[in-house]
Amino acid sequence: MNAPALRLARLVAVGVSAGFAFGGVIGIVYSKDPAPMKALAYALLAVLFALHLRNCVRRADGRRPAGWPWTLAVQVVLTGAGLLLFPATWYGNTGFLAAAMLLLFRRPWPKWGGFALVLAAQFASTLTVRPAVSEGLYVAIGQTAFVGIALYGVVRLTDLIADLRGTQAGLAAAVVARERLAFAEELNERVGAGLEQVVRHGEAVLAAEDQERARHELDTGLSTARLALTEVRSVSHTTREAARSRPVAADLTIRVASVLVVATILLMIVPRELRQVALATPPPGLLALFGASLVLLVGLHLRACLRTDRYWPWVLAGLVLVTYLPSLALGPKLWYVAAYLPGAALALVPGRLRWAVAGAAMLGDLYFHSAITGWADNALDTAYGLVYIAERALIVYAVWRMARLAAQIHEARMELARVEVARERLRFARDLHDLLGYGLSVVVLKAELAVRLLGRDPVAARRELSDGLDAARQVLSDIDSVASGYGTIALADEIASARSVLAAAGVELIADVSAERLPDTHDAVLATVLREAVTNVLRHSDARHGTLVLAVDADTVGLRLANDGVRAPAHEPGSGLGNLRERVEILGGQLSVETGPDTFALAAALPLDPALVGGDSDRVHPVTRVELHDG
Repeated sequence: MNAPALRLARLVAVGVSAGFAFGGVIGIVYSKDPAPMKALAYALLAVLFALHLRNCVRRADGRRPAGWPWTLAVQVVLTGAGLLLFPATWYGNTGFLAAAMLLLFRRPWPKWGGFALVLAAQFASTLTVRPAVSEGLYVAIGQTAFVGIALYGVVRLTDLIADLRGTQAGLAAAVVARERLAFAEELNERVGAGLEQVVRHGEAVLAAEDQERARHELDTGLSTARLALTEVRSVSHTTREAARSRPVAADLTIRVASVLVVATILLMIVPRELRQVALATPPPGLLALFGASLVLLVGLHLRACLRTDRYWPWVLAGLVLVTYLPSLALGPKLWYVAAYLPGAALALVPGRLRWAVAGAAMLGDLYFHSAITGWADNALDTAYGLVYIAERALIVYAVWRMARLAAQIHEARMELARVEVARERLRFARDLHDLLGYGLSVVVLKAELAVRLLGRDPVAARRELSDGLDAARQVLSDIDSVASGYGTIALADEIASARSVLAAAGVELIADVSAERLPDTHDAVLATVLREAVTNVLRHSDARHGTLVLAVDADTVGLRLANDGVRAPAHEPGSGLGNLRERVEILGGQLSVETGPDTFALAAALPLDPALVGGDSDRVHPVTRVELHDG
């Protein structure tokens, strides 16, 4: 959560709301209603403004206020009363109700349906005092719709900042879920099918009465098991590599914010200027100049709000020119657009300088407003002119900030999703190696033993093959746990498995194992270390003797497996030891490798009260905070 950005967004929301309410006050002041009716109008407006602040300017959690349907109903009744009693001056105030429809309803139909009903009510009310349809459309669109959309935008800016972390977490979870589905499909395609063939060939061997047929089935199953083991290593390696660079998709937040920016700018500028030219009816030449100037003005304002780059001085210079030059030919009453320039300055100028430039633009507009047009005849008009300019400047600033914030959140979500996918792929590669790699090594070992024993001791061969089939079935069940992220192993089970597997491989194991219960995290990590150590004995040695020690003292637990018969490595080292080191270091421990002329030992030591607790087993940390910058 970025507290300064959130406070600024709330301040903008309240400031813009107060500016629109002040416009309603000015309408009441200049109305021809008697004093009692004016007092009633002031009271209605005050209540509506208070309801708007309660219903729409929300807290950081973004929740709707308690009892909002009732307060919205009151807002509907009071707004309708104002339209009936004060049709000539109430038109700006219906924007509060239009904004409430957009902000309080969640589903599209009531949201936009209610918004349209408010516009229709305003249109009908305007026709009672301004019979021209064009005037009714101008008030409904240029006033009510603009106020509603503008208030919706500035309040949603607050919600967008407040909701930042929650939307990130949801996106990351969805991306990880898709990755897990892809993992499961890839494993089932490349490994699961091979294991099912191994099981079928093994069962055929056990059922065969002909020794030659049994040997053929066993050789085929052994080849398939070796291929499956190779596929596991390949998938693990390619998944680890992909974790470093694979991009992920993001959502459409930028598009939604951009649409809101375009709608706000168009509603702020176009209806008012079209009404001006419709009332003035200039000749064709001036009308063409007016149209070209309006298109250029709107285009530059959209450019200022939607894209900020090193060309901003040229964009600002273009806006200054199109703000003042056309008035030389069109006249100040037909072409008065200086009120929009301060907002563009806030959007374009970087850093704190933007406020000084916007202030200068406001002073220029006041001069243009009072000295040239002669419209500011008193202090109230001057105050209203200041509020009008500041209000539109804040609206432009808010929608520009929304577009910028949407881009920052877009990047933050993409980064978080990339990190989460990288974390999940590394977890998958680690578990694939630790869980399936070991199991398949056992399958291959048992199948090789069965091949060697088949000719001289068929009973022993069938026993070893039966053990191998059990291991293959376990690997098939482990595929689901690896893909879903819930694979766990226990140290006691791994110790029993190590005794059995190493004995089957002809390794005499001397074990000195403590029976003391360990914390679950330590138990799982040491079980993984032992599994990798046994895998190394099977793959990289012709061991005949081994020693296993599990020792626990007051503050440390250590595990060490040593063996003889080490062969010279004929390949590049894999990712197993790297995976183990990451797991051990997360718990504050150390992983060490000891080598001799004919010996190899793998040892892990873990503190029972680790200094480094928590963190991430993949050593990849998510994006937990995004700083929002002003430019």
